[in-house]
Amino acid sequence: MQRINYTIMNFILFLSLSLSAGWVWSKSLKVVTTSTDLESLAKTIGGERVEAQSLASPKQDLHFVDAKPSLILKLMKADLFIENGMELEVGWAPLLVHSSGNPLIQAGAQGHLDASAAIEALDVPLNPNRAMGDVHPAGNPHYLTDPENGKRVAQLISNKLCDFSPNDAEYFKQNLAGFDKKMDLKIREWIDLMAPYRGVPYVSYHKDVAYFAKRFGLNSVGEIEPKPGIPPTAQHTADLISRMQTGKIKLIITQLWHEPRTPESIAKNTGAKIFTFIQFPGGVEAARDYIGAVDYNVHQILNLLSGSAGETH
Repeated sequence: MQRINYTIMNFILFLSLSLSAGWVWSKSLKVVTTSTDLESLAKTIGGERVEAQSLASPKQDLHFVDAKPSLILKLMKADLFIENGMELEVGWAPLLVHSSGNPLIQAGAQGHLDASAAIEALDVPLNPNRAMGDVHPAGNPHYLTDPENGKRVAQLISNKLCDFSPNDAEYFKQNLAGFDKKMDLKIREWIDLMAPYRGVPYVSYHKDVAYFAKRFGLNSVGEIEPKPGIPPTAQHTADLISRMQTGKIKLIITQLWHEPRTPESIAKNTGAKIFTFIQFPGGVEAARDYIGAVDYNVHQILNLLSGSAGETH
């Protein structure tokens, strides 16, 4: 009988420890982001105390994401929802958040973070209207292409995580300090590498690399879209080709989700090279996290501009 009692006691102790371990695991903060760059920053700062996942894949245009029921399920379990903001996800994210019924992450709640709160926006229109195309009243929302903005958003995420879990605040702050140190070194490296090419003109498909270009000194001379969100027309494309030929503009920047036919036609008629910019970590194997994505873009553009590139798109 005594042996049986010991067995039962050992089992109860094992069960208690298991439940305790499970409770601790379940208490790690569940973070859902709209994009993989925000996911990467949340994982970097949150470390093992956070479970982060993105709603969009790295090869999706964040303007257009299908509001699938599977995404609602992710949001139902979230402690913290992080969005890019500036109406970049306005066509789908608010619907998903509302449909989740999760009171923690509704707009204005503690668990809803608009990362653009840390940003000084570019391209803020004076009097936005539909005739201007798909413009964003708050400014250009593609701010995380500038690594300095990545640092600002990381700080914002760290502050929010510290609010959620004060006992882990020192851990989050240490992770942020490590990220900042690494970023400072990389930003100096990237700026030095890009310095010989300051002022190089480029054409982009959409105005989605403006922050990157400003940080590293590239000069935008137009877009393949006649207006933001408006598909290219034959007349606009012909005019753009003429301007590129006259100005000897040899760089076209596009994204994974843009149709390739128009950039390829322009390149054929101007001798320009096409670079497919990787805006989100995971877009290519070499760009596994936020720093990796910036590093990939810098080095691929350098290779292309220096004439030593292989295939860049």
